Amino acid sequence: MTAVSVPAPPELETIRIDVDGDIGTMTLDRPKVLNAMSPELIGELVTAAAWLADRARLRALIVTGAGRAFSAGGDVTWFKRGLDESGEYLSADVRRGAEVLHQAIVDFRRIPYPVIGAINGVAAGAGFSLALMCDLRIASEDAAFVCAYGRIGASPDGGMTYFLPRVVCPARALELLLEDPILNAEQARDEGIVREVVPADRLLDAARERAGELATRAPHYVRMSKLLVSRSLENSLTEHLQLERHGIADSMATEDLREGVTAFLDGRQPTFHGR
Repeated sequence: MTAVSVPAPPELETIRIDVDGDIGTMTLDRPKVLNAMSPELIGELVTAAAWLADRARLRALIVTGAGRAFSAGGDVTWFKRGLDESGEYLSADVRRGAEVLHQAIVDFRRIPYPVIGAINGVAAGAGFSLALMCDLRIASEDAAFVCAYGRIGASPDGGMTYFLPRVVCPARALELLLEDPILNAEQARDEGIVREVVPADRLLDAARERAGELATRAPHYVRMSKLLVSRSLENSLTEHLQLERHGIADSMATEDLREGVTAFLDGRQPTFHGR
């Protein structure tokens, strides 16, 4: 039997991707500047997201930051340099940069397996947006969340105004944007932004435990659950029921469905292989 080659993750300068079995960890790796999003990091997010969505043979992904921050958001020093050097061209530069970031967000949302945010420190601005992009979030006791855009007079981006209303409801999202509080980890849990708060030295272990649990689910079930929930607010009932109809019919052709039915009737836990 010919061995199946597993595609290696891309080698990047500002992001690390580590693979342990069927669980991956993506780490934003600019710790000296709180993992602020420079043009280089934003460009590498696109490369990472495309690999994770299209080539990685994973069953779960953890997203975290190196050092004491998850991500401080857009690199304000780059904005300042742009104001000094580019002048009237800065808007065009930022428009192009946002397009690149937003392509990364779209590709991250195409990932067919669970994405867990392990929020190790501050998540501000676009860093908060990146945290919200994850399917669920676990926070360190050291984590903090802040919209931050209004503090420099900038409009939100990175999906902030798409994801936040879906997590906390539109009215509360607008309050958080306008009032711009710094939410500590416990407050973020109370808002429903994170599902769990753990000690800092337990964060990655807790994320790996959760990833391991979710990785045992049937991949078709996970993929369709993510797709159906993401489209539910845009679709009419009739359109959505059609998607559900095709999804459950397609599941009947999988080996995992046969394993699930057999295990249920045998009174045991199923083992799903993604076939």
